[in-house]
Amino acid sequence: MRGKTLLEIFYELKENLEKYIETKLSYIGLSAFEKAVKLMVYIASHSVILVIFTIALLFLSGAAAIYIGKLLSSYELGMLIIGGFYVLIGLIFYIFREKIFSPNIIKALLKIFFPNEEK
Repeated sequence: MRGKTLLEIFYELKENLEKYIETKLSYIGLSAFEKAVKLMVYIASHSVILVIFTIALLFLSGAAAIYIGKLLSSYELGMLIIGGFYVLIGLIFYIFREKIFSPNIIKALLKIFFPNEEK
């Protein structure tokens, strides 16, 4: 059995390096696909939950407005009170939007894209 020449060693090294790069690119592609799917599932599931809660809140708000309207003998006043309540809540969320939403969105995305990372 004869030893390999330097040219054969370099040829094998080149082939192995090409296979490694091809495998690494395939792994990166699969990893990106997996993360994209996880993100889409996260968005879809949270969207469905948001729609359900929005519909429930709509009906509860209507019921509260009718109830307050009956108490005050004016349905319009009940609607105005509930509408004003939501305007107030909206202003509070607008003022504190960065403190409320940014950390939660960042944490959710970090869990999707870096699931094995610890704090």
